[in-house]
Amino acid sequence: MSTNTVKPYRSSRDEPNESFPNESFLNDSFLNESWVKLSHVEKVDYSGQEWVFRKDQLERRRIVICLGPCRVIVDGVRIYAASGTVIACEPRQWVETGGPSKEPQAMYFLEFEQGRVADGETAPDTDEIVSLRMNECRIHASVRLGHQIHLYWERSATADRMRAQAVFCELLALLVEYREHGDSEAPDVVKREIDCRYADNLPVDELAALTGVSRYQLMRGFKERYGKSIVEYITEVRLLHAKRLMQESKLSAGEIAERVGFRSEQYFRTVFKKEVGIAPAVYLRNRSRKVAAYSWPILGILLPLQVVPHAAPIDHYWTDEFSRKYSSDIAIPLGHHYEFNRRALRQLMPDCIIGLDCTITPEEAALLEEIAPVLLLPWMEAGWRQHLRMAADFLGMAEDAAAWLGRYEQKAAALRERARDAMGDQKVLVVKVAGNELQIWGRKAMTVLYDDLGLIPSRLTQDIDWYEPVEPDRLALCDEDCRFIVSVNGDSHSQARWRKLQADNRWTGLRQVREQAVHFLPGHQAWVYPWLENSALHQERLLDRIAYSILCGES
Repeated sequence: MSTNTVKPYRSSRDEPNESFPNESFLNDSFLNESWVKLSHVEKVDYSGQEWVFRKDQLERRRIVICLGPCRVIVDGVRIYAASGTVIACEPRQWVETGGPSKEPQAMYFLEFEQGRVADGETAPDTDEIVSLRMNECRIHASVRLGHQIHLYWERSATADRMRAQAVFCELLALLVEYREHGDSEAPDVVKREIDCRYADNLPVDELAALTGVSRYQLMRGFKERYGKSIVEYITEVRLLHAKRLMQESKLSAGEIAERVGFRSEQYFRTVFKKEVGIAPAVYLRNRSRKVAAYSWPILGILLPLQVVPHAAPIDHYWTDEFSRKYSSDIAIPLGHHYEFNRRALRQLMPDCIIGLDCTITPEEAALLEEIAPVLLLPWMEAGWRQHLRMAADFLGMAEDAAAWLGRYEQKAAALRERARDAMGDQKVLVVKVAGNELQIWGRKAMTVLYDDLGLIPSRLTQDIDWYEPVEPDRLALCDEDCRFIVSVNGDSHSQARWRKLQADNRWTGLRQVREQAVHFLPGHQAWVYPWLENSALHQERLLDRIAYSILCGES
């Protein structure tokens, strides 16, 4: 891979029917013509602490062995990594690990050098000699081998380093076997079957019979392996092929539906709208323009306009839903490094780039302008409605923004009357459990609650724009007629803080808790600053969640 060309990492899920490409460093001439030397071994542990992560631009080849579920991102693409997952990475790729997680993460990094032996002399490791192009795979023995390699390497003695090298070669042998024969586990067999026969009727019982395991074992194993159900994966593959046919052929919607396995054109349109969020015709029309979303909150602005970008960051944990639905649409996944993103965007040559003024320096904006017209939204100074209108004007979609805002205002108006009827003159305080903190969320963070639904904020919210840490004692100063809306994040630290709070007399003694004047909102997997969610899409979802919590009396 030359320094002037970006070749984003593609996981095996992106290309059905592929295992390892033919251009593997483990080819037939490997043993005769090449040498390989283990040069560094490291065990990396993350406790689950929020925002703890590591990002490296590799100087040498690296194999990552995951000891359990891990967050691994290569060149902007997130890989679903379970225990025994092995990921091989090339020099100059960006590899990010760690980050917010409900559980601890552990993995081994095995860095190595490789070169060619020719005419009795050794040549250095260069891109012209070998090309490490491997997708991730799952090899259960890799965990045991990783332990052994690390153990020997830590001893430092020459003999033990040689033993580490020998075990590393055993790992390479398993990778060769995987490349030649594939994984024989039931979930992987079923995945390959779906990739080949996605247009056929594929009952789960038939797939289970194919693998020789029970229906329950297969469904559980597939979900654990790929993070989605068999039915969800079948739908995902069918939609992937449908999108390609829509863009590359002149087939009608009915013909496409038949080719990819949907039982009728109407059912295809229904599933497409439900899963993609956009009608097929609108999706195809808006795909004609190459829009690059430089910052991840831009996704929450483009989707209400029914625009799916061609380039976007899809590696953040809080964009998992976007990644599941739209990763196949992202031609160029962006990352967190200016130079990498510029090279990626030059490859795409987008029609325009949209980002946030608080994440891009003026110098970087000038360099991006050389690639395509750039819009930087004044993220902290303007509200989410203004962000939507500015982006729409930039894209020539002002009418689309006006229509979306009109629907939003209509929904808010209808819910406002019901919310006021349910709450009367009672005030509201939003309490957030985020990591080790208890917080009060202010007016800007809950504009849906106070501005759109017209509910009355507690006096404790006064002078708080976004959020402020608070001790349980202070909540006792809340207005007598105030109700709580509580949101607890899903990460392990937030859940532990919430359990501790529920056993705290300062919390259990509060009137709102005693009288069950508490409503609950779902929280994020981990702590996210509220201003990062200040987009049209998030506000609409928050409106629905708040209305459900209050109007349905969930407490």
